[in-house]
This record gives sequence, structure tokens and C-alpha cells, in this order.
Amino acid sequence: MGEDETRAAADGAPAAPAFEPLLYVHAVVVSALTAVVLMLWLALFYAVETALWENGFVESNRWMFPVICLPFSLAVGLLVKHLKAPTAMTESLTDSIAGDTSRIEWRRFPVSALQALVSLFSGAAVGPEGGLGLLASQVAAWYGHVLRIPAGRRPRLVYAGVASAYNGLLQNPLFTGVLGVELSETKAAGRTSLPANLIGGAVGYAVFLALGMPSLAGILGLEPVKHIRALDVLLILVTALLGIALAAVTAVLFKVATRVLGRFRDDVGRALAAGVVFSLAGAAAPILMFSGESQVQTVVEHPARYGAALLLVMALAKLALLAVAFRGGFLGGAIFPSIFALVCVALALDLVLPAADPTVLVAGMMVGFMVVMFRTPFMVILLTAFMLEASVDLLALIVLAVAAVLIVSPLLQRAAAKRTAAAEAPGGRDAG
Repeated sequence: MGEDETRAAADGAPAAPAFEPLLYVHAVVVSALTAVVLMLWLALFYAVETALWENGFVESNRWMFPVICLPFSLAVGLLVKHLKAPTAMTESLTDSIAGDTSRIEWRRFPVSALQALVSLFSGAAVGPEGGLGLLASQVAAWYGHVLRIPAGRRPRLVYAGVASAYNGLLQNPLFTGVLGVELSETKAAGRTSLPANLIGGAVGYAVFLALGMPSLAGILGLEPVKHIRALDVLLILVTALLGIALAAVTAVLFKVATRVLGRFRDDVGRALAAGVVFSLAGAAAPILMFSGESQVQTVVEHPARYGAALLLVMALAKLALLAVAFRGGFLGGAIFPSIFALVCVALALDLVLPAADPTVLVAGMMVGFMVVMFRTPFMVILLTAFMLEASVDLLALIVLAVAAVLIVSPLLQRAAAKRTAAAEAPGGRDAG
């Protein structure tokens, strides 16, 4: 440890990273390796998913949904019970970006990769991004182990690998850099790992681009906002508040799913119970299943086909299915399913407010919901602007909406805490 690092450690502050050019060469290599490995994993996922679900026989016979879903749900339960496979209850995007890297079990990469695949093949309402951070961190940890890189330097390689995976998937070279900066406010490791994070993100973006990974920019297919109207300012503020409300509803749905599925003490029984829910939902309305990445485009193209009321029901059902997947032991992400639900609500509003701009409505819903759920406002600004291919005018509206959410949400949280305390106090509603 150098003099600066010793002094920083004595002061209780994170040490400034020394100039280590060889370490950043390793960061480039591990980022490229991670990007290639995970690109292959994604290619396998998309190929098998297409063969399983996107064929004429399955699409025209909805009774096939449980036939495919239940065996994969069983596999999820068996992997969790017998091989201690990871689940969405224990893994998160933010942990993979700036969490504790000292306990990464790289030898469990095959189990993690298989768990993520069978979770997605089941048709559960989860996205592929959920497993990518975990897999990327395990690849990077393996690299550090094989090359005998000192333990104190390995976290930066892990963050480089994770940044490579997420920036490659989103096809945005800055996503994890912004997220890493925000998380570094409370995660000391994030501060020292930012250069590696930026390098990894750029390398992953380049590798995924070179290998032909399609970009998610403009994936929703909404018309760009060219000019701001006074109505747009009002609408994005109102929809941001609605996004906060929908986040609160989602929290309730997760609590209900936890209570119901928590009655199953066995991992296999819990996963199969979730699989039964998915089977019924998939047989009734296949558009509600899977990550929602492609299904949301169908909704955007023909919202009037569903009507405002049905779109609202679809949004709540999607979030409920997401909660069931997480609490059922499946491994996946929440971003794409959440976006499906948010778009459904925004388009329902657009159907009853003809003067509204649907892109503005979607932007407001995304901001309100995601700032509350992820608590990383700059990442939300970047992700929303990127997915909507925002003009400078729309970006200004997004920033305004984020500011409004940051002001309002603490007030709402304090009010909710007071109501809860009053209800639990002697003589309150829960007394007796």
C-alpha cells in the first residue's frame, strides 16, 4: 500500500487508486472477454426462445403454454433447492455495479447461466438483464483468479466486466458510468472503480455493436417530441406523480406475492406455484408474458385495439406477474417488464386525452416509477432519454420531471410512515 493509500485508510476515506496502466490493460481484456461470452449466452437464449415460443403451432395453440412453462418452472425450483442457484430475491443490478465483490463465486457460473436461461425459457415476466450482471461478475472474478491478480485490484475488473455487459445490452456506452457515479455516493468501491467502469462500458458497447447486437434506442417506436407545449409540462409532471403511485402499487404487489408464495416452504413447490400462475396468464393473454421487450411494440402499434381500461388491467397484471417471478425464485430483471406496464398506462391516458403526446406521457411514467424504484435519478434520465431518442426539448421535460419526483417523493414517504406509525400505535386501527 502506498503512502497516499495508507493516509487515506487512516483517515477512514477510500484510497485514491494508484496509476496502474497494466491493470487497465486487464480491464480492456476482461471487458472484451465478458462481452463475447455474454453475447454468446444471449445468442443461445434468443435462438432457443424463438424455437420454443415463436412458432406457428405454439402461437395458435395457447394450451401449449403450460406444457412448456411448467417443466422449466420445475427446473428453476430444482436448481434453487439442490444447487443453490441464484434468484432475483438475492441478486440486483445495483449490487453487481457497486456491491461487495469479495464473495463472487466464479465456479458457480454454469449454475447461474443455466438458472437465468431456464427462468427466461419458462415465459416468466422477467428480462434478460437480471442475470447479466451476475454472469459478468463471475467471468471477471474467474479472470482475476486465473491470472493471479491481487485481490485488492480485482473489484475494478469486476466493475469493468459488469459495465461491459450492461452497456453492450443497452447499446449505450455511458449507462453504467452514470449509474456507477450515483452508486459511488454510498459505495466506496464505486469511487475507485469508475475509470475501469468507463473503460469496460466502452469496450462492451463496441464489442456488442461489432457483433451486430441491435440497439434499444427508440425501441418503443414512439414519435419524437419536436417542440415543448405548456400542456406537455403539465402532463409530464402529472404522469411522473402517477409513476410514483404505480411504484407504490408495485410494492404492494410484491408484498402480496411474498406472503402468498412464502407459504410454500419448499423451493420446488414455490417455483411450480409461480409456473401455474404463468401458465394460466400465458394461456389467457400471451402478450403479458416474457420480458415485454417485443410485446410492448405490439401495444404501441395498436393501443386502440385494447382500449384504455384493458391497458390499465394489462399494466397491473404485468407488474403482478413480475412480483410472482421474483418471489417464486426465478432469475431475471425488472426493467423491461416495468417499461411494458408503464407504456400501457401512458397509452391508456393517451386514448382518453387526445391532445396529449404519448411520448411525453411515457417519459413521465418512466421517470416517476424508476426514480422511486431504483433511486438513481441520473441513470433514469439517461435511460429514458436513450430509449425514447429524446430531443433536447424532451430531455428538458425529463429533467424537470425528475426534479419534481425528487421533491415530492420524500414528502409522500414521510406521510406514509406517519400513517403506518399511527395505525400500529396503541389504540390505532390495528389495535385489538
